[in-house]
Amino acid sequence: MKIIRTVIASASLVLLPATAVAGVLDSPLPLLQGQKSNHIYSVSGVVSAAGLGTFFSCTNPSTLSVLVSVELFTEGGGDACNDASSVSVSIAPGETVLFSTQNKVQSSFFSTQPLTAVDMFLSLGSARIVSTGKALLCSAFVADVYNSPPMSMTQLNLMAKGKQRGD
Repeated sequence: MKIIRTVIASASLVLLPATAVAGVLDSPLPLLQGQKSNHIYSVSGVVSAAGLGTFFSCTNPSTLSVLVSVELFTEGGGDACNDASSVSVSIAPGETVLFSTQNKVQSSFFSTQPLTAVDMFLSLGSARIVSTGKALLCSAFVADVYNSPPMSMTQLNLMAKGKQRGD
């Protein structure tokens, strides 16, 4: 009888679906400086390699200050590879912040908020823009970080609630 219970218990464990964190889609939202955050936009095509960096520009259109941050995910998904709370920024009504995947931006984008403490190699990834508010105006782009003006630059499309923005 004990063997039968062990076999049934083992079989039920094998039959349970495996749950995996799928990165930008369903990983838990971070607390931003202890406050609940909202998933505002998702971005695909994030890079931080070969002199290219990804930039995220967000403007606060609301009448209250909000905390804003960006979570970075590698091509394999999983948990975020940066600490969104530690790099979150409070932006006042009408204010704009520019986040970057590169710490040593030498191009025209001087006032950026780095998303990691040290430069991180990210050949292909995604990102999630999060905020304590629900309304943000954002854009994302990949640009050359070593030349001023940048020698190359391209827009990345934002996704909100399953709909692509920017087209």
